[in-house]
Amino acid sequence: MAEQSREIYAQHLTIPDLSEGTKEALHKQLLGKYYMIMGEGSVFLLLMLIGIAQVRKAFKKESEFLARQKTFLHSVTHEFKSPVASLRLQIETLLKRNLSTEQQQTALSNALEDTDRLDQLLEKILVTARIDNGEVPIYPQDLNLSETLKSGINKLLRTNPHRDIIEHIEDNVHANMDTWAFNSIVNNLVENALIYSPKEKPVEVVLKKDENKTILLVKDQGPGIPMEERKKIFQKFYRMSTSTGYKGTGLGLYLVDYFVRKHNGTITVKENSPSGTIFEVTLQTV
Repeated sequence: MAEQSREIYAQHLTIPDLSEGTKEALHKQLLGKYYMIMGEGSVFLLLMLIGIAQVRKAFKKESEFLARQKTFLHSVTHEFKSPVASLRLQIETLLKRNLSTEQQQTALSNALEDTDRLDQLLEKILVTARIDNGEVPIYPQDLNLSETLKSGINKLLRTNPHRDIIEHIEDNVHANMDTWAFNSIVNNLVENALIYSPKEKPVEVVLKKDENKTILLVKDQGPGIPMEERKKIFQKFYRMSTSTGYKGTGLGLYLVDYFVRKHNGTITVKENSPSGTIFEVTLQTV
């Protein structure tokens, strides 16, 4: 194109009735228009390529989100089905058989555990929906984290009687926190550790002061979290590539991250030794 333009310019320059100055001015004018058109075209092409890239990025992000939603629906259906089937079995057992008092108590205890599982699952779903709608109020107060944490662990042990949770909890550790939010953080982190740790392995929970900060650690001995997925696990509905075969909905860590950030805290993921994961929550001490 440049060569053709120069030929056209040359033809104009051979017109005999134009002075050399006029020819030179015409030459510069045509070149200027040529480069202006080329420049505008290049900018337009660049903007178009950027637009295409942004659309592809948005489409990919939306596709990944839809895939996570599909996985969530599959997981949550299974999570609902298991306790409902178990609860039905306990009730049918109570109705159809002549059981001793001890057997009745066992069946009732199992039924209560199943209703607790359903309640926790429904709570995660409802809280997530309320977060999306901006309807989750936070009421921070001077909270005794030590006592609240011990109470939360005792509740988890009642619903997981055959599991071992090792506690290293300093006394009288306080922070400016919403009670319900702190319980949600504890329940989701410890439940997550119990799910991914082998049943014969304990889960460790640590609460300690560090100068003007409070540190909560939840350690498991599960398969660990790949480095490339450690930032993704706090996304809504996200489940790791190694999560196949484990219970879960992809909402627990999303809720933990939300409540930690709402209290101006941080959460980090570290490797445990010899295997597993450590979740470290840092909060401001009162």
